[in-house]
Amino acid sequence: MLKSTLSLRPLRGAVMAVSLLALAPVAGAAPKLAPRALSPKPTGRELPAQTYVERLVVKFHEGSRVRLRGDALRALASERGAAERESLAGLRLDDARVDADVAEVAALLERAPRIGALSRLFQGEETALDANKASGEALSGQQLADLNLYFEVPLLPGTSAEGVAELVAALNRVASVETAYAQPPAEPAMVNFGMEAGLRTLLAAADVPPVTPQYQSAQGYLNAAPGGVNALYAWTVNGGQGTGTRFVDVEGGWRTTHEDFPAFFRVGGTQFNDLGWRNHGTAVLGEIIGASNAYGVTGIANAATPGVEAIGAQSAASAITNAAGALGAGGVILVELHSQGPADGTACTCNTSQCNYIAMEYWQGEYDAIRNATANGVVVVEAAGNGSANLDAAAYGGRFNPATRDSGAIIVGASTATTRVPMCWTNFGARVNVHGWGESVVTTGYGDRFAGNSSEDQYYTSTFSGTSSASPIIVGTALSAQGVAIANGRRLTSVQMRGLLRNNGTAQAADARQIGPLPDLQKALPKVISGNY
Repeated sequence: MLKSTLSLRPLRGAVMAVSLLALAPVAGAAPKLAPRALSPKPTGRELPAQTYVERLVVKFHEGSRVRLRGDALRALASERGAAERESLAGLRLDDARVDADVAEVAALLERAPRIGALSRLFQGEETALDANKASGEALSGQQLADLNLYFEVPLLPGTSAEGVAELVAALNRVASVETAYAQPPAEPAMVNFGMEAGLRTLLAAADVPPVTPQYQSAQGYLNAAPGGVNALYAWTVNGGQGTGTRFVDVEGGWRTTHEDFPAFFRVGGTQFNDLGWRNHGTAVLGEIIGASNAYGVTGIANAATPGVEAIGAQSAASAITNAAGALGAGGVILVELHSQGPADGTACTCNTSQCNYIAMEYWQGEYDAIRNATANGVVVVEAAGNGSANLDAAAYGGRFNPATRDSGAIIVGASTATTRVPMCWTNFGARVNVHGWGESVVTTGYGDRFAGNSSEDQYYTSTFSGTSSASPIIVGTALSAQGVAIANGRRLTSVQMRGLLRNNGTAQAADARQIGPLPDLQKALPKVISGNY
């Protein structure tokens, strides 16, 4: 995600460096579900001191049954089930201790430099979140987080990580708290902020005819391997245009009325009223569902049905969960965001304004949202981020270790358009599964290639970039494969899709930075048809 000048708040967020532990089963009990991976509580000082943070997040331990009733936190002891009581017993927490801890957390949060009231981090109905947890556990055989145990407090603009570090530490000393952290805002994973003011001046002065040219021949990522993903081949296969599939893009804004877009099945959340966000989202969508017609661009999965979920008035974690609920099993979510993480010691020699920006699942709320979605059969594709970061570094405390903390998502790095060499700024590591083009992507939005009558509905670009441009390519291939699977009477899970795309692609150029292969649909789709994936 690399382009555009967004009028964004400075993004630097307090996060925690963590390594993973498994939740120990209750003594003498044979757990029915594989345990969740847990992270050590953060200290509050993982990030640079002046990192801007926008919310405090608190999650109580599983089994505590803490809920927001009115404006107050309440531990609903009488509503705890047997498994919840067992979880608390394993943590040596009784009703009195949980009640006292809830009161202590409430008092601590009153000290926060806040601009709003305490609220639930996940905005979905409590009963729906409970049902999704139960169904995901039944399908996956693994314990999932109770998303109703997450709460947030919005912080005053300009609040720094240092400014709330002691408060975060105090919250994490409370026994009934599983984790507490300060979180930075999420940004599009794109490069080259700062272009748009000049672009608007250029467009205002241009006299461009309204007839839109056809740009499919310039979309090199559609082409055969090794340069592209072989979308042209996929379109000859039954279902290969993404027929019968749906996806939701999670970010901040879109031009949903663009001339090259179909109807949307969902437009959720509150969008930012910002041209940069809209152009970014519009560019993402064009790669996936640009209409197959005589003008504009052609998306990889141009028969798929799009949806969007905006983060303007909710956390990315909440948006992911809402998107998953709208899609159901077999649907695809694209997380087109990244955020400031801890410094990993890797020198940033380019794109320095996003140094150490990392994938969203580093934060526990986003991780749990993604894990609950993939457990319920939703495919999740997530930008690795543009922070030049080695996600295997000790600074991240094992949060990107696939052996111990696997959300099930497909994490996407970025390469050059022609050589498959990792882009200078792409994040990399064992958790990065596949890659797409990180530069020179022709798609909708921005207007630098074509602006029609200077309406956003006719904007096209030749320069979309970042893990933001790479990730929609992977979503397109996933929707193509899912369309073929549906045509053959099956649906792929996120883990199955990840394996299919990772094992059937064109290898990245030799480089110490792992970003995985570029998927090749001509290799992958026969495996889908045969069921051998």
